[in-house]
Amino acid sequence: MYIVAIAWLYVTLLMAATEPSVVRGVLTFVFYGLGPLALLLWLMGGPRRRRDRARRESASSAESVGQHSHQPDGGHAQADEQGLEQGVGGRHAPVQAGDKVGHSHIEHAGGGDRHQ
Repeated sequence: MYIVAIAWLYVTLLMAATEPSVVRGVLTFVFYGLGPLALLLWLMGGPRRRRDRARRESASSAESVGQHSHQPDGGHAQADEQGLEQGVGGRHAPVQAGDKVGHSHIEHAGGGDRHQ
């Protein structure tokens, strides 16, 4: 796309050079070459700017989740859930799905001092 822009500027520069006065040449180059080309490049670059902005926002939100994941905030449950899914802090849940707690587990957790 930039090769087309460079070619367009070259053509308009040659057109400006053929104008009878310097003022008309500069105006031709600015209003026939630079102006429309700048507008076209700005319009064509819109989708890329949106993608870059979304990428920056997602990166900054991922950093904020990583920085504040050790402190549950309560108000942002989705951020807390993302931290849990990513295994933040290297901690694993001591209880897995399907685990059952029985009577012997409770005595063992108390140190066995229950009978004394």
